[in-house]
Amino acid sequence: MAGAGHRRGSDTKAEIRKVALELFAAQGYEATSLREIAERLGITKAALYYHFNGKEDIVRSLFTEHLAALDELVDWARTQPPGPRLRAQAIDRMIDLLS
Repeated sequence: MAGAGHRRGSDTKAEIRKVALELFAAQGYEATSLREIAERLGITKAALYYHFNGKEDIVRSLFTEHLAALDELVDWARTQPPGPRLRAQAIDRMIDLLS
């Protein structure tokens, strides 16, 4: 990925998470190497290690990100009037989170 070194750290971390998740889903966690993730991003393995300590750290970050999104969904739902419309909206938002 050209110009990857010029992005903010949070942008780079988000890109690493996105690419890692794609590779984990396509070929499995064990079969995915940090080298593959770095190559797909066009960065060095050292640059990847600057942002994450390893694959486990990337996975932990993915779970943390998804849990935070779920917390936001629950907080939002608590502020909405109850009823079928809320259920439908909550389900739509949940689907968006998972896709």
